[in-house]
Amino acid sequence: MLLRQAASCSIALMAMLCLAESSRAQTEPQTEAPPEKKEKGAMVRIVCVQSLSGEKDEEITLAQKTEDGKWIESGDLTLRSPCITDWVRVPLGPNNLVRKGSEEPVSLASFTISPDMKGAILILIPDLVKQTYRLQVIDPDKLEFRKGKALIMNYSVTPAVLNMGKESKTVAPGQQLIETITTDKDGMYPLRIGYLDKDKKPVLFYDRRASSHPNTRTYIMLFPDTAAGLRAMTFTEFGPHE
Repeated sequence: MLLRQAASCSIALMAMLCLAESSRAQTEPQTEAPPEKKEKGAMVRIVCVQSLSGEKDEEITLAQKTEDGKWIESGDLTLRSPCITDWVRVPLGPNNLVRKGSEEPVSLASFTISPDMKGAILILIPDLVKQTYRLQVIDPDKLEFRKGKALIMNYSVTPAVLNMGKESKTVAPGQQLIETITTDKDGMYPLRIGYLDKDKKPVLFYDRRASSHPNTRTYIMLFPDTAAGLRAMTFTEFGPHE
């Protein structure tokens, strides 16, 4: 009987592991919205286009530094090139992304969680000279980023041309836009992304039909790419987003 129970547990565990690997393999993850706020702090996700360690995984720690110089840790994460992490709860106030080692922990980036913040997206841009990250905090609720919308952010120095159906939008370097997603009858819509070359001619590098549930909102982030000109990272959150 015990052997039969152990075999059943083993099969269930293998199935869970297979599902986890399948989820990690998706390039456009569709995830739940941040859980309801039950404790002080906020739920955050990190978007990293390139880690400071290059192609190797980089283990980092979310931590706060006290006045007497001690570090209070709140969670561990693994950064890859590129990656979008799971939701992690972060306490109120100043926080740091810390690299731990044999010596004193090193802060790679800092940010602040305000009392009214429920969930946030942290965008990491590597500074390979200083070996730190430039970090932007995106608070979707403050932007009134609702369901049926797409938040488009261009972190490159190249103008991007984006088509989400019938209309085309030019997104300037550093620009941030919120656009309404209009789907076809089948709930799908064309998503095409290009950039303007030196002759100001559009070069298409991202072309697919995407699906959109009425209760979702979509992030579209554009980053510089030395080979392709631009790189797109996208993910969708399920609601509610009223």
